[in-house]
Amino acid sequence: MNQQETTPMTDLDQMVSDDQIQILKAAIPYLSAPGQRLLSVYSKVRELQNTLSLFPQQSGDMRICGSGAETETQPLNILNEIRPFCSGPAQERIDQIIQVFAMLQMVELFQNSENS
Repeated sequence: MNQQETTPMTDLDQMVSDDQIQILKAAIPYLSAPGQRLLSVYSKVRELQNTLSLFPQQSGDMRICGSGAETETQPLNILNEIRPFCSGPAQERIDQIIQVFAMLQMVELFQNSENS
């Protein structure tokens, strides 16, 4: 897979993966089927261990990535964050939803200007 075909890594993926795990994953296609299975599971177990180490034992807050305005839970912000990690039909659906939000904002602005 060349650089243009790759999907960007999320903040969480960047925090739980390291060069060693990425090297293991890159080697998977060159192994026998049992070796692929073993290395795939091993790399995911390492990522799970790294993920678990990110969270304190009794914390209920899972906001590990970003802070402030970047993590606002507005639907449009969430859609724009998710979009780069999608492809094909999923990305097209997100684009359509974003366009609907833009139209609704325009209608709201128009209504507000009429009422003023």
